Amino acid sequence: MPSSLWVPGSGRAFSARVGRCVLPLLWPLALLFVAPASGRLGFQLTDLENSTFSEFLKANDKVLVDFYDPADPAWTENSRELQSAVRDTRAVGCDVEFAKVNVAKETGLAQRYCPNGPFPQLMWFQHAEPTQYHRRLRKAKQIVDFVTSLDRSPVTVADSEEWVRQSANRAVFARFPKASPMYHALEVVASKHMDTVLVCYQDTSGFSIQWFEEGKEGAYDGEQTVQALDTWVRHKLTKSEPLPEPQEGDSVIVVGQTFEEIVLRGDKDVFLLVYAPWCGFSRKFIPTWEALAHHTKSVSHLLVAKMDGDLNDSPYPEDFSWRSYPTVFFLPAGKRQPVVFHGNRTIANLLAFARKHGSKELPAELDAADTAAPDREDEWEL
Repeated sequence: MPSSLWVPGSGRAFSARVGRCVLPLLWPLALLFVAPASGRLGFQLTDLENSTFSEFLKANDKVLVDFYDPADPAWTENSRELQSAVRDTRAVGCDVEFAKVNVAKETGLAQRYCPNGPFPQLMWFQHAEPTQYHRRLRKAKQIVDFVTSLDRSPVTVADSEEWVRQSANRAVFARFPKASPMYHALEVVASKHMDTVLVCYQDTSGFSIQWFEEGKEGAYDGEQTVQALDTWVRHKLTKSEPLPEPQEGDSVIVVGQTFEEIVLRGDKDVFLLVYAPWCGFSRKFIPTWEALAHHTKSVSHLLVAKMDGDLNDSPYPEDFSWRSYPTVFFLPAGKRQPVVFHGNRTIANLLAFARKHGSKELPAELDAADTAAPDREDEWEL
């Protein structure tokens, strides 16, 4: 999960303690300038059901939808914060619509847009389509910053390098003719990272794309395509340990910079454990995970991997994000959307999960691996 972007007048990143695990939360980009209110807008959230969901999105260009569970003990307080966020965004002239979906009643919508949870979850919709912007922000100030960071053009016109450097602590500065096909690529890529990096542009001759951030300065020298530029931006945003040295154990070590190569592959199903070395739950689970890796190492289409989620991010937080440790993802070969494992973390249950979601059958003899699992009284669930 990329670290947050700061501009003058915005907040800064902070950490929230979840159970026994500390996870970074994004404090998104706040606008430098806000237009005055153009008229009185609605101050209420619209309740959406399956029958009204699509039409509401079609009628409103930008919508922030709160997928919530009324059984959540914090729901009343969260609801008040969200209502405050609506009032505050209206006060600065933002006309983005706010809506909410009760996931206990609208299970179909919850499964379609937030199949792995958790709830509550905020999702940004634009042009009636879901985007990769999913957040669990619950304080009014965080939500306002998030909304205003997205309610703008993805590319900001800049007059000079000095202006760009003064405007944000992390920015991309592109300089080339606007008639270039690369301008469209820049717009597409910028629209994917609006709350984490400020993308600026100057219409000039020549070709230059630079990354401005302390300790990460660099120039883009890749192909002039959307995919290549997006990969470069994601790598710049991704926190990563150095490439690992060979270590004991059968699970493959993943770091931020090798995430795409190892996890997002088309030839193998991938089991990925995201853990934190200081987390007691993680330390308890690691032996079971290594046992799983050992007993499945002969399965050519299955890879068992692990990543220190405290020192590494996913370059694709819209698909791989976590709020507690340990978190187990399963990604079938050729897919981009993982399935999150829930349940007692035993080898037998992990194998059953792989059989249910995998692209190929697992050998029946692997069931013998359950003998290496912790004793029954040690079974546990998060």
